[in-house]
Amino acid sequence: MSAPDRHIDPITGQPAAIRYVDVRKSFKDNHVLRGVNLMVPQGRVTFIIGRSGTGKSVTLKHIMGLLRPDAGKIFLGDTDLDTLNPREMRALRVRFGMVFQHAALFDSMNVFDNVAFPLREHTRKSHAEVEQRVMELLAQVGLSDARDRLPSDLSGGMTKRVGLARALVREPEFLLYDEPTSGLDPVLAAAMDQLILDTQRANPQLTSLIISHDMSAVFRIADKVAFLADGVVLHEGTADYFRTVADPLVRQFVTGSLDGPMVV
Repeated sequence: MSAPDRHIDPITGQPAAIRYVDVRKSFKDNHVLRGVNLMVPQGRVTFIIGRSGTGKSVTLKHIMGLLRPDAGKIFLGDTDLDTLNPREMRALRVRFGMVFQHAALFDSMNVFDNVAFPLREHTRKSHAEVEQRVMELLAQVGLSDARDRLPSDLSGGMTKRVGLARALVREPEFLLYDEPTSGLDPVLAAAMDQLILDTQRANPQLTSLIISHDMSAVFRIADKVAFLADGVVLHEGTADYFRTVADPLVRQFVTGSLDGPMVV
């Protein structure tokens, strides 16, 4: 039997962990995705960038089966997600961690219990095992001393770090980030970027996919960048490619200029 085609990502040279093949999605008359083709390389940090309303979040939700494409295919490795039944899809979601834009912590739970929640709900780990794993992660994100604090007592940056610890607690293969630096000042945003980079280095097999408007983050930590516009991936490349790309649409987005083809 011949080895399966791993579909090597042309930007990074890595095997594709996730593949979008001509993915289309509409909501009534709103055609959000019009034929997305994208490889997300294994063990790397990939950013999807683009204006608000271009379908970045919709693209992300398809990976975990929260949305199904109207047409096209999404592959996780060699698995066609469209072939999975509900039970198989639930099993697949265990392989993902999600860092939400606003952390989505439980207000009534302290930091420790928020991070421990997925282990207590979905595994049979002992109290000692849960304690060890949670404290390892709180140390990793620099919050060992905050274990008993409530979310209301945390700064925005601390809240984001708790969300990252919770996303990592079940040792996922894939980590999805929704605007991880949104609402942070430039110093805290840089610290969050460094934490994402440190997390990736500590988990070299982890595949990270980030949707963001933050070009500073892109230039700091991205291995690959995909620019989404009009429901398709218009450009993809390294961060350096996006520093010099000539397309006026991309240049306007990257520089934040009011002058260009994008209408404000």
